[in-house]
Amino acid sequence: MTPITYEEEKNPNNEGAYKYLVLDYQDNIIQKEQYVHYAVKILNNEGIQEMSDINAIFDPAFQTIAFHKVQVVRNGDIINKLQNAAINTFQRETNLERSLYDGSLTAVINLSDIRVGDIVEYAYTLKGFNPINKGNYANLVYEEYTIPINKIYSKVLTDRNQPIFYRLLNGANEPKIENTSFGTEYSWENNSNEFVSYDSNTPYWYNVQKRISISTFDSWKDVSNLLTPHYQKPKKPLKLPITIDENLDSKQDVIVKLIRFVQDDVRYLGFEAGVDAFKPHNPHDVLNRRYGDCKDKSMLLSTLLQQQGVDAYPILVDSGSNEHLDEYAPSHFIFDHCIVYFEHNKKEYFVDPTIANQGGDLYRLYTPNYKFGLVLKEGSNELKKIPTSTTPRINIVEDITLDSIGGNAKFEVKTEYFGSKADEIRSYFKNNTEQNINKEYLGFYSNLYPNISSIGKVTVLDDSRPYENIVTTNEYYSIENLWNTIEEEETIYFDTNSLVLDGLISYNNSLKRNMPYNAGIPFSFTQVTRILMPEPWFINLKDIELDNDFYSFKKSIDVNGNMVTIHYSYELKTDVIPANETETFLKGLDSVREDIGTQLTYTYNASTSDISWLSIIIAISAIAISIFFALKIFKNFNPSKDDIATLPAQQFGGWLILPIIGLVLTPFYIIVQIFDTGYFDRSIWEGFEYSGYDNVGFLKLYLGMELFYNFAFLVFVILTIILLFKKRTSTPKMMMIFYGCNLGIILLESFLLNQFGIPDPTVVSDIFRAAISTAIWIPYFLYSDRVKRTFVTTYEHSESITEESFIKNTVQ
Repeated sequence: MTPITYEEEKNPNNEGAYKYLVLDYQDNIIQKEQYVHYAVKILNNEGIQEMSDINAIFDPAFQTIAFHKVQVVRNGDIINKLQNAAINTFQRETNLERSLYDGSLTAVINLSDIRVGDIVEYAYTLKGFNPINKGNYANLVYEEYTIPINKIYSKVLTDRNQPIFYRLLNGANEPKIENTSFGTEYSWENNSNEFVSYDSNTPYWYNVQKRISISTFDSWKDVSNLLTPHYQKPKKPLKLPITIDENLDSKQDVIVKLIRFVQDDVRYLGFEAGVDAFKPHNPHDVLNRRYGDCKDKSMLLSTLLQQQGVDAYPILVDSGSNEHLDEYAPSHFIFDHCIVYFEHNKKEYFVDPTIANQGGDLYRLYTPNYKFGLVLKEGSNELKKIPTSTTPRINIVEDITLDSIGGNAKFEVKTEYFGSKADEIRSYFKNNTEQNINKEYLGFYSNLYPNISSIGKVTVLDDSRPYENIVTTNEYYSIENLWNTIEEEETIYFDTNSLVLDGLISYNNSLKRNMPYNAGIPFSFTQVTRILMPEPWFINLKDIELDNDFYSFKKSIDVNGNMVTIHYSYELKTDVIPANETETFLKGLDSVREDIGTQLTYTYNASTSDISWLSIIIAISAIAISIFFALKIFKNFNPSKDDIATLPAQQFGGWLILPIIGLVLTPFYIIVQIFDTGYFDRSIWEGFEYSGYDNVGFLKLYLGMELFYNFAFLVFVILTIILLFKKRTSTPKMMMIFYGCNLGIILLESFLLNQFGIPDPTVVSDIFRAAISTAIWIPYFLYSDRVKRTFVTTYEHSESITEESFIKNTVQ
């Protein structure tokens, strides 16, 4: 052990509660000892609270602890605190919330009479290395921390026959190497007081401190050779814990069933004292007791898969520094987790058996972004690259149905979760009661709609878990007093927003920074909000579209009569934002959040400017032109009578009554349709410009032609009714034209709407009814004797031939 001294600062920078004067770490690989030495100056009363207890952690399974020095330096005088100290040990499981028990003990010495200005100095030695390492050693030596430290000293003593290998990270200094009578010493000393201050929300793997990665392992093959013997398949086969139907279950189905069993039915629980920190338990024991840590569950799953002929092995990964794992010196100490690697149909797969409630087949299996791992099999000599899983998605469809202007609304939400998002929501529903779920969902929307209430429980559909991994939720609400009033104006409004997206892109603000910003796991999001208004609507809003290297966002609004449809899409493309782009990234998302909301307003006593004068002109023109031609037809269209029509005209009767009823009701239907469509509302004409259609001009032309046709057809039908009741010979042909035009116009409208990209949900039934009517009544008016004997008059001879004149003419 090399004695390390320190100098007391006469005028220390009184920032913080205390100041480390020395950190001294000396590891003796030969004697399997670790010497620790601290000296801390107390700067204020908070420092007294923090530094009056000395804590040292050790693993009693293979370690002992010996204190060498516990003293307080006050005004140059040394007060020995060790000779009368009471050393207590406590078992404090720091990973209890993760269901991990490491069995470590904490030795505690409570110091009395500690004052501001005191220097607390203590040193102890931990004796013993974990026997599973077989004398191997690895460590991460820091040359700077996140607080200023006067002196940092680190030393590693090793046998000349067991050299250490090291890698310098972030500009760390080369060691001072000395050959002594005890062995070879590698030492580092830093008196610069330099420290690293991390910006907020940096990526979890980001570390720019000067460090030295030290190891006695020369290669990853050496690490694999040390641990692989502990991960061998047991000689006695495991009892298969699942049922396999050889007629139905493919090899992939069997693999998925085994994965789900280990993930969901084997509890995550670990006792990791001593060798158990690196060595898995026997898979038979794990299967029987149905619990284990990551090593146990990975070994169990690997064994089960191997028994099914699948090439499977545990693979060590790191959940913290995984981004730069390949930069460290080879060692098993840098791994903190274990998963499973296997091959199937010449493809590689990675599965984390500690993640419960996962879904998806092998092609949709989500694995966290562990980056690199060490496969524990014979011959493994390098880190394996772990590919990134498919980007998770969320799709939402909202339906808001308003009962009246200023009234209430029904609100329904359907949400589909894909990939890891489906896994998260599945776990949420399994871990919460129905009452809490309904309460939380309702509270989520109450921020936007204060008067919202639930009219049905939140339901979840999870029938695709083994395949696509889609979880679907449905929500049902009613909203009273949806509308708000603008003070001193005759305008009411209500707001709609994509609350889920707003939450997903809400980040903490960050000042100008020098470090990258953690944006989270990349994902994609879509939402469609459909608002059914009580009347045709008009919105003067342009589409919004943003696209850069970090995210894309698009919002568009379609208006089709009474239906207002808002489309949202967002994709986070990367998990890390460079420091110099962070401010732009956050400001851009603030702008996106402002653009997410949409306000729909309604003004009472609207001026007549809301009337479409173009519609009125088209309607008057259609009526005038149609009446002109109707008079022409009335006078001049007199088809010759059939021979049978020389008989007296019959009264209306038989099957003829049915088309007469339909014809008489048609004018009323046309009038209702004209006003329901809202042709005379200016918004229906101008709304095309804001509905995302490229062919606005053609749509307006189509709408004008449709309006003209409806009024022209109305005059035509009225003319046909007049001719029918006058029993004119032109009636049958007019009726055939009536049915033919009805079918033809429906087919033409369907074709044009399809070309414009406007769906018509009733088109199929409309065409079917029109086709049936045409097929029945056109032949009837063409061949029926009753029709021929009923419609016998002409414009010149408006009176029917009486029976008397018929007999007279016959005798002559």
